Amino acid sequence: MVRSQSIIAGLSAASLCTILIGCSKTDNSSTAEPASTADLATSVSVTLGNSLDLTRSDESIIITRAALAAVAPALDIASLTVYEQDKLVASQLHDSDGDGNADQLLFVTDLAAKQQKQLSLRVGRDAKQQFTKRTQAELSKRVGGQLVDGKYQGGKFEQIHYEQLPASHVPGDGLYRYEGPGWESDKVAYRLYFDERNAMDIFGKKIPDMVLQDVGHGDYSYHKPADWGLDILKVGDSLGMGSIGMVVDDKVHRVATADTMSVRIVENGPLRSQLRVKHTNWTLGDGSYSLTSDLSIHAGSHMTHNQLAITGEPPNLTTGIVKHQPTQVLRSNDASSQWAYLATFGKQSYVEDELGMAIVYKNANLIKVSEDENSQLVIMKPAQGKLDYYFLARWVQEPNGIKTQEAFKQYLDNTVAKLNTPVKITLTATNP
Repeated sequence: MVRSQSIIAGLSAASLCTILIGCSKTDNSSTAEPASTADLATSVSVTLGNSLDLTRSDESIIITRAALAAVAPALDIASLTVYEQDKLVASQLHDSDGDGNADQLLFVTDLAAKQQKQLSLRVGRDAKQQFTKRTQAELSKRVGGQLVDGKYQGGKFEQIHYEQLPASHVPGDGLYRYEGPGWESDKVAYRLYFDERNAMDIFGKKIPDMVLQDVGHGDYSYHKPADWGLDILKVGDSLGMGSIGMVVDDKVHRVATADTMSVRIVENGPLRSQLRVKHTNWTLGDGSYSLTSDLSIHAGSHMTHNQLAITGEPPNLTTGIVKHQPTQVLRSNDASSQWAYLATFGKQSYVEDELGMAIVYKNANLIKVSEDENSQLVIMKPAQGKLDYYFLARWVQEPNGIKTQEAFKQYLDNTVAKLNTPVKITLTATNP
């Protein structure tokens, strides 16, 4: 007996959702076998289908517990490893609902244009197996220092997993290494100003290694070029790179008036990392809101997925890109597309070389694309308190950096095409 299930995994090399589209059951014997026979499966075949005429490098694939249970109900997702033929493929378990049990299995793979390929899930996961680390999320706080003239001196930085912002913290006091949490892939790194600015910034990377653990120590400024790269964006009073705000009375407000702000490192894995930022009682205009922002990044990707949940029925949520000159503004040209982008490209980095930045959003959520004196804006309407979008940066000095506006636009068009047409995944369990 063979059970098979087809699912669709959305987005190349970023945070994907897996969508059930069908289930079939076939019987290869001449007589009916008892249903319990299917429970004896010890492996699952994974068939991936790329229908686009585009190469998909480092495509992130997520297998959910529910999809696995539909074809092999006796298999525990936490016991499985991934193989391509007989070669072990790096993978990562994820607890998406926070109940303490893994309910997703993630791996990345390459797919040629129009390719269909097959991998397998096999029982025998080794909890001690270590895969090359291609993502990271971290937050480091100074311990043992003293506040002298408004700035901490001495002590050392220690990595922590959770922090509620102290009321006494002010920007630039040196309490947090590089001013807040950071997250990175092997392509790019981002950071969040952990204070009332609540703005996001970019670290350009020249190497694929994880670098955040080495940034912000001692007296060396991360605004100066180093072997690994540097901070490449001036944020100022803008929305920086993909930061959150709200337009009230024709003015963009960042999340500066919340009662509390906290950050938690949810995941720090080899293939996917995530942090969660929470704001309570964000008062703005006549409204009061609680906002949760889940920021995740996948191996091989420049994109951060920002998944938002908000209470209080806000009129909009707004993100954007800092305005720097000289730049060109780029927009996708298909209003019927599920996904679209607003982007800028030009010599707008901190060191005045080519940098492309983009917001990738759903047309269904769009109120309008606009601008103010500081930022290019994407103004969106949450649906039932939920909203998600992506932001990304491509720097000319990164390995295989994009050098021209035309190449950046082609990259964005391909990115949206992959979002609009996810990889099809078919799971098939066979019995011994």
